[in-house]
Amino acid sequence: MYEYRGDGWQVTAQSHGQMLLALYFRDLAGIEHPGPPDIAPLAPRVKATAAAEVSGPPAAELRQEWHDWWRRVLLHDPDDDELFCPPLFPGFADSPTLQHLLQAHYGAALSWSRARMDEYREVSSDHHASGRRSLLEEMIIDRARKLPRRPKPMELKLVELPLSEQRAWFVDPDTVILNQDLARDAELYRSFLEPVIRFLL
Repeated sequence: MYEYRGDGWQVTAQSHGQMLLALYFRDLAGIEHPGPPDIAPLAPRVKATAAAEVSGPPAAELRQEWHDWWRRVLLHDPDDDELFCPPLFPGFADSPTLQHLLQAHYGAALSWSRARMDEYREVSSDHHASGRRSLLEEMIIDRARKLPRRPKPMELKLVELPLSEQRAWFVDPDTVILNQDLARDAELYRSFLEPVIRFLL
């Protein structure tokens, strides 16, 4: 995790294990348009090999159960994994279709997400070593200087994930999900985050 602090503001940038797992199961089951925010598919692509397991009415149930899980993930701490107690996953007892999917595919999902977390550490270190991390700090300081008043206190969480679209999603008043490689394109990175900074400051 990278953390930046200034006069009244704080920004953190990190990945998120539970989000990776949730998005893995979304893509694995072929859940489409689960509801806002409509986060892009993962990269590398997760094939929808489990879609045939949940066709018909169970597919609609799974979509709702997954959406409920996703909302819980957005509200909880990144390290909160109380729901995951393999092999039975009792924390998902009220979501039986999703629970069955977890029981059948959790091992592969965990291996996949751990590999992505290892990759993220390399990507994040490269962002820091190349100076890309400083761009966000520069945007915040520049915005604060231009304000005719004292900036509002700001706490911003950047969740960087391996996604198939080069963009960002504003999912909460203080949380942005973005492609973990977005910072490699300074102009695009700025176009997504400057409006958020203007809103928060």
